[in-house]
Amino acid sequence: SALCVGHSIKELYVKLDMIINGKTVLTYSETLCGPGHSKLIFCGMKKGEHLYYEGPVTLGIKEIPQGDYTLSAKLTNQDHVTVACADFTVKNYLDY
Repeated sequence: SALCVGHSIKELYVKLDMIINGKTVLTYSETLCGPGHSKLIFCGMKKGEHLYYEGPVTLGIKEIPQGDYTLSAKLTNQDHVTVACADFTVKNYLDY
């Protein structure tokens, strides 16, 4: 996929909320880009640069809880500007 970066990414933070029945039950946040934190290939990109990526996307979560819920992800930069956001519907059940 290709993306034109709309905001400079000197620092980048992710916040994930797990929402069940309209209520946030779990919140997770992490620094993805910043001093000593350059976990992604687009750390340090400037506004207007193009990002090209092909490959898998993982969150690093080893065990995904069972059930139906929503994961809401929000990425913000050093200026507290939302760079990207997405909601994911998760349906995870073990078959016995």
